[in-house]
Amino acid sequence: MEYINALLLSAIFTFLFISFKRKNSSVLKPKVVKKDELIESYKLELQDILKEYEDNKELQMQERIKFLKRVNYELSMNIFFDENEAKELLQELSKLGK
Repeated sequence: MEYINALLLSAIFTFLFISFKRKNSSVLKPKVVKKDELIESYKLELQDILKEYEDNKELQMQERIKFLKRVNYELSMNIFFDENEAKELLQELSKLGK
């Protein structure tokens, strides 16, 4: 009887170990891919804002400014971008759609 209990207990621990090991072994993306994905998502988001407010240029400008301020803040906290890269991206985004 104790042999069955020990076998059952070891099977449970083995199952738990394998399930936790699988969760922790996620594939990490390279730094360049993450940066490119982030830049592309910012561009798409800005294009959506510009399309949404294309009939009202004043509101479009206000939303663009809010977006650029938010992006500036996010980039200042992002470890993948240094100060110069963040400035370049903000300049590129500010020229987008003009």
